[in-house]
Amino acid sequence: MSILKVQTAQNVNIYYEVGNMGFRLLTGILDLITVALYVFLAYYLINTIFQFNFFDESFNLLVFLILFIPPLLYLPVSEYFWNGRTVGKYLLKMKVVKSDGTAPSLGDYILRWLLRIVDVKLGFLMIFFVPRIPSSETEQVFIIWTMILLTIPLPIVAIVSMASSKLAQRLGDRIANTVVIKKKKLYSLDDTLLRASEDDYEPVYKNVLKLRDRDIYILKDALHNAKETHNYSYINRLATKAREILEINDNSRPLHMVETLLRDYDYLAKRQDAVNGENTAKDI
Repeated sequence: MSILKVQTAQNVNIYYEVGNMGFRLLTGILDLITVALYVFLAYYLINTIFQFNFFDESFNLLVFLILFIPPLLYLPVSEYFWNGRTVGKYLLKMKVVKSDGTAPSLGDYILRWLLRIVDVKLGFLMIFFVPRIPSSETEQVFIIWTMILLTIPLPIVAIVSMASSKLAQRLGDRIANTVVIKKKKLYSLDDTLLRASEDDYEPVYKNVLKLRDRDIYILKDALHNAKETHNYSYINRLATKAREILEINDNSRPLHMVETLLRDYDYLAKRQDAVNGENTAKDI
């Protein structure tokens, strides 16, 4: 599980789970179904009301705009006006954000959308290359189903890009600096009672920053579950692993050690972020 760390203006760290490749592909399928339903419904209504046939010579610009422009612009328009969501992302409780947790701009959404041409094969563009108006009903049915099959995406570039990215970013995400996250935050260290006072706190395990953000999340979650269920086997195993990584030789109880690790991490991470912020300000 990949984690996105977001620091608020109040220097509070919040953690979100990143939408993995499986969820990303599933949202794509749901959005494809949404677009397909729209096209079929729009075509049915137009055909019912105006007795229109796609292959009739009466095909005009207005019908083209109704049938094809909304599906074409569905992604950027939906994400911009729906706070980073599409139908697929809404159903799976995901959204698009910038890598710093802020909302993307319209330009970011458009950039992500344009780069889908590289990330995902936009087969529906092939409908503009139908060579001639078919003369028989069989040919019409064949071409319609061919166009439907061509709309199926082949996200080869997107899959390779997400597989090689820590935050499951496809090419469009990388260039637009966006990430798809699950909407519910995992936790914030401020959500616990393990906060360290910056005035008088003295960290015990000063090398705790050797642990990754993901490790800290796992420890915090395991600690919470241990206190809820009174089952300490998992937290004991994690404490043993932490002792090995941090080379801890004391005899403190696993539960107490994990609580101390979380306090130390909270204190030292904030100190490090403050120092980095000061150095950045000096460089500017």
